[in-house]
Amino acid sequence: MRKRVLSQGIRYGKEDVNELESASIKVRDIYDKAITMLMHNLPESMWKSWAVQRPTQESLSAGGENSSPVFQKWIQSPSGWKCIGCERHYVESLTPASEKEVPDKREYIFHNGRFQSMLLQVLIWSQFEEIALFHPFLGDSPFYDEEEMEVISTYFVPTYVSEIPFQQSGKPFKKHDMRIPVFQEFISAPPLLVHLDGEVLEGTWMTGVYVDRGHFLGLGPYLKNTDGSRTFMQALIN
Repeated sequence: MRKRVLSQGIRYGKEDVNELESASIKVRDIYDKAITMLMHNLPESMWKSWAVQRPTQESLSAGGENSSPVFQKWIQSPSGWKCIGCERHYVESLTPASEKEVPDKREYIFHNGRFQSMLLQVLIWSQFEEIALFHPFLGDSPFYDEEEMEVISTYFVPTYVSEIPFQQSGKPFKKHDMRIPVFQEFISAPPLLVHLDGEVLEGTWMTGVYVDRGHFLGLGPYLKNTDGSRTFMQALIN
């Protein structure tokens, strides 16, 4: 794949922006639906063993606790846009509980939640495959409706806690080494060169999408450097 050379920002066509705006909200809703199901069914001890501990927080919209901003990670692959995971952002209170009379100070805090995100990808993809396989033989309504199944099929990436499905299918995969190893289909991100302050940076082009529940907040394109760090750039809309 030919490398793109940029100096200021990454250009997106209006069709891509419109698709990402619509898809990111639908993906966010599916994530939240899966999280809600887990919180209602998993014992607190099990939830704490793998979920990110949520800090004292203030939601950024009227949607409640699950409305904290999410940073989704997207790749434009040969088969279309794919979401490979997300990160949750929160606003934390900096005022000690014992000082309530002091005006409340809050600061934007980044909480990665990569482990939680990858396990949610595993759960959602597992549910998707089970519904696709067994729903025709069952009378009950599936957990995901027809539209949600289409969203998962189009934008999610096969993700498992074993490499066996990829060995059987022959598809390339990437192993994420965490407390529980997670294996995800490898989606090749476009290579990219960026000229920045007289320096040339090399990596791959990723598209971050900021989304609140029901609200697309904007694009955050970035170069994923060879060391894993990120160099964010401006999103330019054609």
